[in-house]
Formats: sequence, C-alpha cells, structure tokens
Amino acid sequence: MPAHSITFYAFLFRSLLRDRQNSLQAIQSYRDRSLRTLLHHARRDVPFQRERLANIDLNQISLGQIPPTTKTAMMESFNQTISRGVVAFDDVLATEDEHRLELPIIHGKYLAVKSSGTSGKPGWMVIGLRDWAILRGATLGRLARNWLTPGRVAMSFVRPLRTATLAAEHSHSMTWQSSRSAEMWAGPFVQVRFFPVVNAVERIVAGLNDYKPEYLHAYPTAAEMLARYRLDGGNFTFEPELLSVGSEALTAMARQAIEQAFPKTRLVDHYGMSECLPLSTECEHGRKHLNTDYAILEAVDADDRPVADGELSDHVLVTNLVNHVQPFIRYRVDDSVRISHKPCPCGSVFPTVEVHSRKGSQIHLRNDQGIWQMLSPPIVVDTMLRTIGVAQFQVIHVLQNELIVKFIPLKEFAIEDVAASIRKSFANVLCRLACGNSVKVTVERVDAFQRTEGGGKLLQTISLVAPPAASRRAA
Repeated sequence: MPAHSITFYAFLFRSLLRDRQNSLQAIQSYRDRSLRTLLHHARRDVPFQRERLANIDLNQISLGQIPPTTKTAMMESFNQTISRGVVAFDDVLATEDEHRLELPIIHGKYLAVKSSGTSGKPGWMVIGLRDWAILRGATLGRLARNWLTPGRVAMSFVRPLRTATLAAEHSHSMTWQSSRSAEMWAGPFVQVRFFPVVNAVERIVAGLNDYKPEYLHAYPTAAEMLARYRLDGGNFTFEPELLSVGSEALTAMARQAIEQAFPKTRLVDHYGMSECLPLSTECEHGRKHLNTDYAILEAVDADDRPVADGELSDHVLVTNLVNHVQPFIRYRVDDSVRISHKPCPCGSVFPTVEVHSRKGSQIHLRNDQGIWQMLSPPIVVDTMLRTIGVAQFQVIHVLQNELIVKFIPLKEFAIEDVAASIRKSFANVLCRLACGNSVKVTVERVDAFQRTEGGGKLLQTISLVAPPAASRRAA
C-alpha cells in the first residue's frame, strides 16, 4: 500500500465508529486531549503561536483567553506560522505552476494549498501528508456514514467502489487535491475519477454514463447542472447512490432539483474550508453535525464573544485539531452560523450548525451558440487563483454577457501585469465554456471594495442581471 494509506483508512473507520458508538463525554474528552496536545506543540515549536500562547495556562485551557487571529496576520508572518521552519514561503510559491497538474508536495512531506475562501483574499496553507490523510479519511467517513455499510466495505475487496469528483481542476484546489489523494491512498479498494466542471455538460454526462460512479462529489451548482440537464431530457444512464456537495451554498431550489432528478440518490451537504476540511457533515434528517473531534467551531459576535446557543453569529473562530505543521487556532472566518446542542432525531451526539453568508451570485452567460452557461463562485475563484499578483478581487455581472473584474494588486506586482494575467485566465475559462466570442470582460484596478451590510462580507461574485427562466448548463 502507498504511504499514508493505512492512516487514511484507520481514520475513515475510526470516524465511522466514533460517530456511531461514542458518547458525548468520550468525544469531548478526545477533543480536549487533542486541543491540549496541539497547544503544547504550537507554543513549543511555532513562533507565531508561541507569542499568542505565552501567558496561557495550558493545564486549564480556556479558548477565550487566546486572542483570535486572521488570514492577513498569518500571511504577513507566514514563515513564523510553520512548525520548526520546516517549510518557507519561497518553497510554497515554487509550487505555483498553472500548467502542472500534480499534488504540490514540498520536501516529500508537506502539501501546499491555495485558497481565497469567502474573503476574496488569496491565502496559502501547508499541512503534513499524514495530517492530510487523517483529515481526508475522517471527512470521507462522516460523509459516507450511512452509505459505507459493512456489506459495501466487504464488496470492495471483490470489486472496487467507483467514486468521482466534479469540480475545478487545479493543483492547489483542495477539492482536486482531495480527489487525487484518494486516488493514491484508497486503492485497490476504491476507483477514483475526476471530471473538470468547466467541460461541456454533454461531455461530463457522457463520461459519467460510461463510468457509472456509485459515489459522486460535486459543487452544488455542478450537481444542479446535472439535475436540470436530466430533467430537461438529457441522456442519463446512471444515478449515484451517494451524492455529496460542498465548497458553496446548497440553495433550496438546487436541493429540490437534485432530489427530483435523482430520487434514489442520498444527498449530503458538507461544510468545510481549506483551513479545516471536516467541519461538518449532513445527516439523514438534513442537519449538519459539527465534527468536534477534529475541529472546534466557535460562533461569536462582532467582539469575538460567544453567542448563545441557537443565535446567529457575526463570524466564526476555527481551530483545526489535526494540522500540526501550520496550526490554525481561533482563526477568524467571516461565515455567519447558528450552532445548536439540541438532540437530533438521527441520534448523533454531535451539535448541529446552520451556515449563512457563504454565497456570491450565480452568473448566467449565453455562449457562442446561444446556450445558457452558469459561472459559479467556485469557478470564478479557481480562475482568479490562476492569476498573479492579486491581493483581492470581485467579479460583477453588469449587463448580459458583460463582466467587470475589479482587483487590488499586491504591492510588488505591476498593475498592467496583473491585469493581463486576469484577462488571460478569464479568456481561458470562457473559451472552455464556449463563451469566448460572446462575453466582454473589463478589468479594473480599485483601492477598496464595497462590502455587504450586516456582516461586512465581500461577495466575490455579484450579478446585476436577472437569471433566465431556465438554465440548462452550470459551471
């Protein structure tokens, strides 16, 4: 078996067993031990965290005593956020090659991840491969909690389970990295295939019909694309047993379309982020359960004070209990959530979370053949991650088939070079969507962005154009 396969499978089955058999007290005890281990390590070996934890009594831990941190603060002190300096920021930047489609592994031990998240600001993260195998196994175990039965596991020894991912194909995308890692570690018991979401829907469906995956993971907009294509009479010869979605909000309309198009499929919504993949997974009653044995999610107000159970937060503070190479401890993310400790009919002892404020607008474009395409927030993010010199961005759909890309450049890059890189990236993705001759893109440098009212979040995609009555394609 490849390196880390045993770790991957161990935590896959451990997460299944802990979810089904452990008491709330046992899970809290495991979480507290993991937190204590993380904080001792961080104060000893991570300069950035040593300063934050200097006056904290690690024998009587109270997270509220630890000052929160942000993406900006960690990026500005990147080398100091890495344990024992095993990776430098220059090592991370050296992995950035838009033409190379392979896992960006540093020194054979560490994985580099690039993300803009919901803030519009690109950020880099590093995680050890063993820790990554733990998170991947744990996440899959929780996603497949009611699907991965003993009988199905036994059958995989005879015939590998067929799984597929429909998402952006980019070496620094965590969704692509998750698929590629599973391909390396899950064999020979699992087959894995990746389908680029920017391909024509007919090509995607033809590939899925040929492969017939039992388990499919996709962006919600991509899953909705398949659903509406099938409802419109598209040629489908497969229906997955399990369909998980993540990376963006699953709207009520999208859920309805997916469940109508695939009535035999179990739909599972997943809430996670690049900084902490396995935050929550949805049970059969449609409630997202926090995986408190692998992460701590604090719902807080604008002053970082805890909100009452069931109240909507201003933002969240995330602590990843697994990543010891670059610890994320009380890390601010501008998602508004509502956490509840009320019992769930599914019997899980994990608390539940409702997630708000994670979506930008869907952008509907008419391609060169007059067919509707949908440019979703994850595809916009992936397009911008392929550019150089962008500190922050926003894409606005001002008129039908007219986009304005606003950006704030990094100080060390020339404005024209950044603008040219943005034009090139959008030209490539629009060409793949068959919109290269029909969509106008204007690139504009700005000093600041107007944020949303309330939470003050920056929406990365805004559409000022009403969507069409029906859209047969999504990206």
